[in-house]
Order: sequence, then C-alpha cells, then structure tokens
Amino acid sequence: MLENFDKLHNFRREFIRENITFDHVCFEGNNKVIISAPHGVSQFRKNKIKLREVGSLTTALFLYKATNSYFISKTRNNGDDANFDEKSLYKKDLLQLITNNQLKYVLDFHGLSEKRDMDINLGTNFGNNIQSNKKQFEKLVKMLTDNNYKVTIDDPFVAGKRTISGSIKTKIKNIFTLQIEINSNITNHKENYPKYKQLLQIFAKWIKKLN
Repeated sequence: MLENFDKLHNFRREFIRENITFDHVCFEGNNKVIISAPHGVSQFRKNKIKLREVGSLTTALFLYKATNSYFISKTRNNGDDANFDEKSLYKKDLLQLITNNQLKYVLDFHGLSEKRDMDINLGTNFGNNIQSNKKQFEKLVKMLTDNNYKVTIDDPFVAGKRTISGSIKTKIKNIFTLQIEINSNITNHKENYPKYKQLLQIFAKWIKKLN
C-alpha cells in the first residue's frame, strides 16, 4: 500500500465507498491496540458542517493493516461529531471493544490544518491520558523528533475529557489514550510523500512494540 501516494489514498476512497451505509465500522485485531479515526468523514458540530480531517482516515487504515490492531472509524456523517459529542454510538462501541478485549492503548488519529506550524500535535490532557505508560510515550516523541518532525504536546489540542481520548480515560483508569494530530501538509501533498511514508513507518514500528 505504501508503493505510491495515489494507491494509499485510493485505499481510503474504496473503504468509504464500501462502508458508506454505516455510521461507523469496527474491526478486531491481534494485539492490545485500537486505532480510531472519528473525523475521516465530515462532521456536524454546533449546527455547522465541518469538513473531514484530511489524512486522518488514510493514516489510521494503513496502521490498522500494518500492525494487525483493532480499528474503529466513522464512515458516514449522520449529523453528529463522534469526538465532540458527549455521548455517541461511536464512543459506546469503542468502549465495548476495549472492555471486551481488554485493550490497553487507544490511538485516536486526526488531521491538522496546513496553517499550523507543527508537523504533529500529541494530545495527552497534560499527561493524564498517558499515565499508564509514559515511557512508551517518550519513546514515540523521541522517534519523531530524531527524524526531524516538529512535535508539540497539548498544543494546540489537549485531548480533554470531552474527546474520545479523554472520555475513555475517565471510564478506564489504567488505559493509555493518545490523540494524534498530523499536519495535512504532510498527508495531502504528493511532493511530501517521502516524509509521510517515513512517518507511517515510524508509527507502525512503535505500535508493534506496544504491549
């Protein structure tokens, strides 16, 4: 799937076409990680349509396939916002997947505007959401910064209690939840594909070592 930029993004388009009749889909995996993409389609928040977050679903789909992780993503806009709404079928099913399979890690992928200065924003709710394994978080930050990605933590997005990461953490105290925002300048431009490809490989390598 990583052969070229178009093949990777076409995989997302095909996935949406196949699942457009569902609000969201859930797939089981073979590890203790679940990869989430709530904003891979447009959302409806505070009476306004918000466009999909470019690259978020493409990234999540690749990592799901590459790491045999559990997976959940929105596939249709039903007048809601799975990440912002306090209650949603998405959050309900995510929680059930976690508890039924004793999952330990929730990686919730989002997309940053090209106007943002950073490459990646990691939302931890000021460290609260990653308390169960801070060493793994530190390893990820080092892997990213060692490869010259500009990383911010809890800036501009914190992943507070209302978000998927924050809400799951309030219900399951010993879980690791991380909101990962990737600049769409990396994910959405063919000329930046080498940087995006490297980023996907870094995340895949890190996820495979989670236990």
